[in-house]
Amino acid sequence: MEAGAAQSVPDAVIVGRLQREYILPAAAPARVDGLGGNLAYAAAAFASWGGRAGLVARVNNGFPLERLKRLEDLGFRLDGIRQVSEPLDLRFFAAYGEGNRASFENPITHFAERQLPFPPELLGYQPQRQYCSKTDYQNDSFRVTDMPRPFLEAHVAHICPIDYISHKTLPSVLKAGMAHSLTMRACSCYMDPIFWEEMRALISDLTAFMMTDRQALKLFQGRSVDLWEIAEHLAGYGPEAILIQAEDGSTRFFDRSNHKRWIVPAYQARVSDPTGMLDAFDGGFLAGLNQTRDPFEAALRGQISAAMAGEGSGPYFLLDAMPGLKEMRLQVLRQQIIAV
Repeated sequence: MEAGAAQSVPDAVIVGRLQREYILPAAAPARVDGLGGNLAYAAAAFASWGGRAGLVARVNNGFPLERLKRLEDLGFRLDGIRQVSEPLDLRFFAAYGEGNRASFENPITHFAERQLPFPPELLGYQPQRQYCSKTDYQNDSFRVTDMPRPFLEAHVAHICPIDYISHKTLPSVLKAGMAHSLTMRACSCYMDPIFWEEMRALISDLTAFMMTDRQALKLFQGRSVDLWEIAEHLAGYGPEAILIQAEDGSTRFFDRSNHKRWIVPAYQARVSDPTGMLDAFDGGFLAGLNQTRDPFEAALRGQISAAMAGEGSGPYFLLDAMPGLKEMRLQVLRQQIIAV
């Protein structure tokens, strides 16, 4: 996407996926064909802390690029958004029930149960199964030619979940530029014992590596069920910080440099729509890293961004918070940290 892109060097680079969301929250109005994808949530969270990023993703020719204009108006560069001719199904459906338990199957049934008209563009929808190959590119896998050269002048970068090939390629591409801090969220498909031998090389150049507790336990199946032991082992591969998130929203934070452990609790907020909360955490974390170069301070900002994303629906909800609200919540959360 070349037209209208700002030409200044971005504060950061964020690489990920864009999607068209069909979301039925338990406690919010339905979102039908809205802007979504991990890149959108991470970018909106980064913007909410005043950052400007260069965005990189592959989309199909039918993706409505005008939905990114609000970010462009905030100074984001969109020339890393590549429209490709290969087939890409960018639809994403989720319906949330009691306790915000998610269902990703049978959208016709869920729309009917809520007496909502079924969007015809969801006909034939099947949830995309995340697939990781050690050797083969997928249509939405990152290619080296996708990265605009000026983006390599940014000092911080985040890689959203894409696939193994993309996550193997991107750190070396970004480190070849001026990036001194690089963060990445794990893909579930390679957090598996069959990728055990690949993990060291995959994460060695990272500043911070994020994952859920389920992903961590799946990777270490048969080796460990102690999340702190897992974090310490992975930090030994190179990352300064390992962050493991539990279902209650709390984050285990392991700092390799001083061998410290903290639990950063979730900021207590009423969750209307949990879609994108982890990605919003990552965008807030990246903003904190850019502002302070302190992964621990970054984790606090990540938790605030995750909570704020869950209070509304859609990535742009993050941009409409009352002035000063994030900073006030940051001070509250700082008092709740638990040293382990």
